[in-house]
Amino acid sequence: MIVTMLVLALALSNPVAATQTAGHVDVNRAFNYVVVIVMENHGLRDVINVSSAPFMNQLASSYGLAVNYTAIDHPSLPNYLGLISGQDFSSWSSSDCSPRAGCSAGSAPNLVDSLENRGLTWKAYMEDYPSTCGSHCSPGDCFVGDNGAGVYAARHDPFVYFDDIANSTARCSRIVPANSGTSGSPDDLFLSDLSSPSTASNFMWLTPNSCNDTHGFTYHNGTVLCTDSISIGDNYLSRLVPKILASELFTHQKAALFITFDEGETRYPNDYVYSVWAGPVAKTGFVSSSHFSHYSVLSTLERVWHLQPLTSNDANASPMTEFFVAHHHGDKGHLELGDERNDPSNGENAFGDRDKWSEDDS
Repeated sequence: MIVTMLVLALALSNPVAATQTAGHVDVNRAFNYVVVIVMENHGLRDVINVSSAPFMNQLASSYGLAVNYTAIDHPSLPNYLGLISGQDFSSWSSSDCSPRAGCSAGSAPNLVDSLENRGLTWKAYMEDYPSTCGSHCSPGDCFVGDNGAGVYAARHDPFVYFDDIANSTARCSRIVPANSGTSGSPDDLFLSDLSSPSTASNFMWLTPNSCNDTHGFTYHNGTVLCTDSISIGDNYLSRLVPKILASELFTHQKAALFITFDEGETRYPNDYVYSVWAGPVAKTGFVSSSHFSHYSVLSTLERVWHLQPLTSNDANASPMTEFFVAHHHGDKGHLELGDERNDPSNGENAFGDRDKWSEDDS
């Protein structure tokens, strides 16, 4: 017994070396599992009440929509980095560079550190991510190139920019292909992990490829593979999200799905982007006009899972705890959310005042 406890203590004190299996479960949490999907380059006004995005509008009206949720910077990379570290590293990330010397977050603390220190599991799924890193390997065998097996983009994979992830074989093994093919969906490998709590991680990140995320992709010779049409992303989500919500994990566990866009077309703090919480623990027909940003995602995880803040940005950001119901599947435990707000004072109409979403700060 003493030996067993000692081995466990050593594993938790050195989480990088520990083998991750099933996610940790606590009945008192708002959620035990979360899936984050990040789409590309469209503001809130490009999605809500737009006929070419019927599924995203249906999802927003069915679950919880944040109408005052903003990106934090331009272009893409600072927003991705901010989502998992609480800082945007704009001095170098504004070039959208692939990970290399001079384009790295170095030893900066990140969400992976926080999760592993708490004994929580994680996995990052990338569409068209290669199964081997080939000639583009980090010291830990993360793939640090572009394109991969299809139209994967490194700048949409924030994990590989942190040295304590990219230099760790154990952590690189947690960044995996979402799909077994080379054209993105149906993300069969990702969906397979949702079939049981024994294969799911507490925190799961999904980056669609550059077609499915509405970014668009053009080859170097000028041939257009796909445009940035919002309808492409809407079609992708319409095929994927129902499978997520119908999975074993989402029908029998406290699981939450968060979908957002990296950036819109204006500037912080007015760069409003589509941001929705869905799943069995999310409130239904809910609209919040509270101010949130990408830093609020970290703040939410920190509040619900009792993680230490990484920076003053996430420490000061409002957590999105008002989006979650108090109980699920008859759980008897109390819900540890802190200052949960049940009244978002949303007032206006189903999706708020659409005119302000086009507001610029210039």
